[in-house]
Amino acid sequence: IAVFLFLFQLEPFFLTLALFDAQQGVKLSEDFHVDVNSDPLREMLPLPPNTMDTGPHPLSKYLNSTVEAVFSVTQPHEEVYLVARIEKVLQGGITTCAEPYMKLGDAVKSTQRILQQVPLLCSRLGTYHMAFAWAARPVFQSGGNKLDLTAEFTALYKQERERLSNEELLKILSDFKNIHKAKLQTIPGSLVVDVVPQPPQSKTATLTSSLLPVRSRGRGGGADRDDTDTLSRVSPSCPPCLEVQEFLGGFHAPRIDPHLSLTHHLYVYPVTLKYDSQKAFAKARNISCWVQFKSSDVKGAKALPVIYSSAPGTVFCDGLHTTVLHHCTSPTFYTEVKLSLPIALSPSHHLLFTFYHISCDIAKTTKAKSSIRQPPPETIVGYAWLPLVDEQGRLLEDTHSLPVAANLPPNYLQFTSSKAAVPDVKWVDGHRPIFRVDTRLQSPIYTQDSSLHEFFSLCEQLKHKSGQLQPAVHTALEVSLSLLSPSSLPPLSLVNPVTQIAFSPQRLAGVDLHVILQFLPILLTQLFHLLSNSSKDLETLKAEVVRTLVEVVDKVVEAGRSDLLKSYIEHIFVTRWTSPRPVQSTMTWQDSWSSTSDKVSTRVRNFCSTCGSSSRSC
Repeated sequence: IAVFLFLFQLEPFFLTLALFDAQQGVKLSEDFHVDVNSDPLREMLPLPPNTMDTGPHPLSKYLNSTVEAVFSVTQPHEEVYLVARIEKVLQGGITTCAEPYMKLGDAVKSTQRILQQVPLLCSRLGTYHMAFAWAARPVFQSGGNKLDLTAEFTALYKQERERLSNEELLKILSDFKNIHKAKLQTIPGSLVVDVVPQPPQSKTATLTSSLLPVRSRGRGGGADRDDTDTLSRVSPSCPPCLEVQEFLGGFHAPRIDPHLSLTHHLYVYPVTLKYDSQKAFAKARNISCWVQFKSSDVKGAKALPVIYSSAPGTVFCDGLHTTVLHHCTSPTFYTEVKLSLPIALSPSHHLLFTFYHISCDIAKTTKAKSSIRQPPPETIVGYAWLPLVDEQGRLLEDTHSLPVAANLPPNYLQFTSSKAAVPDVKWVDGHRPIFRVDTRLQSPIYTQDSSLHEFFSLCEQLKHKSGQLQPAVHTALEVSLSLLSPSSLPPLSLVNPVTQIAFSPQRLAGVDLHVILQFLPILLTQLFHLLSNSSKDLETLKAEVVRTLVEVVDKVVEAGRSDLLKSYIEHIFVTRWTSPRPVQSTMTWQDSWSSTSDKVSTRVRNFCSTCGSSSRSC
């Protein structure tokens, strides 16, 4: 960030940058938080409760100085925009709070007014933010995919309360060329961001979106520098650069690459709360949603500090507040909450949403004597909860509509799906689903595809049983393989009626290509493990494993992604020999091929000719 300047910055502001695709109508990246405040302004803000200080991460004390980020765009075009959202400490209505910055006639009076209010606002309401302004600029040149190095941000537009959501923002961006005709009110000030291509080698230490050091690569693909060297290049005058997670669009993404790093994140987006007809609370207007992640619903269970904190000098916290919309009983939220998920999740892991009414009336507080202790500004006005995994251990990712409870009884997770009256729970608005929240998963561990999830689960069971398969696991594994390879169905004699019902014909369509590409290294490795397993119980499955391997390879080749197969052979596949060898010299499939159909053999030969190998050497 080169320049961030209002007419006079006399109070803390909070800047967030993200990429939006107006053509597809989607958000392209996670949020990148930039601290633009001076030390005196930063010291006015209270530290969020239960934050993990500088201990967990050696660079946490430098993260608040970070002003450089690496954004990745898989499909560049002229309608990709860099959007800046600016927030301030909660004070009241957006129009009232922006007025001192917009009226230039009496700047001295406005300055004095702000100077009087800011210390009290920060001490009492510094934890809560409100939307203030926004700006945008195109990232790529018109008619091409080259970076636009000369584009500038628009004027700083005052945030309109009815246009807070990402959907409303995308509507404005879709007609960006005529934005000057939109009659948007501006706030005097400027925002300048230098946009340049990422250099091949940078002296600045770079961290991934998981805050792990990015190692530079040598000619042979190995790491030239270790983590210690990366950390040594960080100083107050040279803060780290952050990689910003790109969001790909699944089916609509032009190019899907496999998960090659451990990025185990869940993004939570509270969207709307419909409280206009609730009768449970007398005051529920200035509403903030407090998002927490818990591993238990017993009374007194503490939230886990796994939420990335945007507060300066901190890395993780156990909860995060959304922005507050003043005097609105049905608020719209746009805050992004980023979680670093535990590797192992159980049905008891869940999100807890606590809704607060925030009192913004500081007039009485200003007149009150310091000897009188003021009550806290927040009052609880409801709870909602969302389990993250289902009974099969699959992580839930979708748009969720949840009911809201006026109280939070012990063991509240048991009331998640109940629509009947429960004595222990007092539902707001008759148990109607009045709260909407979206979740987005970025993880190589959990897949949303039920067939692939079932296959990985069965492979895990096999691993824990030391290669000895129980009959039920054997049957389920064979059916799971058939789902991965839809052209080959399992012998019905091996499938019991329960299994036939569980795997209905609709699920035999196979796994979608974009899912296969994302999990390709893991999928191939698991299939090779099954093929090389010496257990006699698996002998009857090996022909099915080969058939599934060929079907997967065929899908990848037909999609024009043979590069992924070659990359897997060169960099990932490792044999039991002490020195890694390529897959061609370690696997002998000829015996297994004899049991497959002519169609499968043809596909193998086609792939081998593409790969430059032969069936006998593969």
